[in-house]
Amino acid sequence: MKMWVRSTFAASMLLGALWGAPAFAEEVQLTMWGQGDCPPGNCVGAALVEAFEKANPDIKIDLVQQPVDGYFTNLLAQSVIGRGPDIAAMWAGTYMDPFKPYMADQHKYVPAEIIASVNGIDFFSDGYNRANAVYAAPSTAQWYIGFYNKKVFKDAGIASVPTTWDELRAAAKLLKDKGYTPIVQGAADGGAQFASWEDWSYLAAALPPSDWSKMISGTMPYNNSVLVSQLEKWNQLYKDGFFNQDAYNSPTVMQDFIAGKAGMYLGGGSWQAGQLVTAMGDDVGVIVPPYSDTPTKAAVSFAGGGYAVMNTSKNMDAAGKFAAFVLSDDGQKVIAKFDAPTRAGFPTSNPLLNELASLSGKADTVNYPMFDNFTQGPVTDALNRNIAQVLVSQQTPTDALAAMDAAYASLPDDQKTKIVFK
Repeated sequence: MKMWVRSTFAASMLLGALWGAPAFAEEVQLTMWGQGDCPPGNCVGAALVEAFEKANPDIKIDLVQQPVDGYFTNLLAQSVIGRGPDIAAMWAGTYMDPFKPYMADQHKYVPAEIIASVNGIDFFSDGYNRANAVYAAPSTAQWYIGFYNKKVFKDAGIASVPTTWDELRAAAKLLKDKGYTPIVQGAADGGAQFASWEDWSYLAAALPPSDWSKMISGTMPYNNSVLVSQLEKWNQLYKDGFFNQDAYNSPTVMQDFIAGKAGMYLGGGSWQAGQLVTAMGDDVGVIVPPYSDTPTKAAVSFAGGGYAVMNTSKNMDAAGKFAAFVLSDDGQKVIAKFDAPTRAGFPTSNPLLNELASLSGKADTVNYPMFDNFTQGPVTDALNRNIAQVLVSQQTPTDALAAMDAAYASLPDDQKTKIVFK
């Protein structure tokens, strides 16, 4: 992360009492924590703040973009001592577990009919059931996904997008022979290294979702022959020169891909679609990372990001108005300009996001959740740290997977919860 970005937007008009909520007698100042980079003009969090302030001129929000690395550790530490933000970016699944004592139930602020209409809100709820406490307002539907440069593919003579390991290797060789970096990777989202859970989720898709349940629940080891083989094939691409040598932490991964220096960027996500379409237009396309011996049918999709109202806030009602705005018609229209909204009926103008929605809706697509949204914190840390090192030949697949098993074994019993995917 280069530095924190602080943004406060002025406002000028009042929304006529959002769902009947009264205006505040005096101006209220809130602090909201986001994660990672927030590029000017291409940041959904900043756009939501700006639109909310225009509708609620009596409430100001100071948006503070925190570094991705250590975000949850920092948020928890500040929450424990009552010095955290009023509103915090939150991820669904087990990421939320340590924060449940510090997050307000959204039912207090959001009408029941809206909660009933939100895709993915169960994963932000107690017991993964929206009838219970809802801890965050999901802001976007998200996918882990790869991208490819259509112009570069055409120049290299690649007629179709690869769907298997063999096709990926063949395409990578054509790109390398033509002078391109076949696959680029690096610290694209502001971290100290690349976030390996995007690639990992598609590598692990060699196993069915039911086996994901077993691994996360501790009844099946991560260090199994299928995943060892998957990681070996992934690492071999690096050994053969099909990745950039500084793939572990390249700070220019997005710039290089946008500039046409590389054919594919496989470890990405739908939140980057806006930036890529703006910069590349029709030259960018989506590609499911083809980490499969047979044509891949996987799609990793989830309502992965949302906003929590922290109950340590001195202005919870004002913070609650922001959460309600995120899920309102006006908020969903703002999100649709940048990303895929979490309520139906708000189409996006981004062709990549529409393509991803179509992919997830196909009858033969196997939709997986985002793996790291359900792994326990120490296991997630072991995944991200060790699996990234496998790619760049700094650790063996067996050792990396054994580290994940060791992280699970070290958990207290109350964190060894059963997860069931079908």
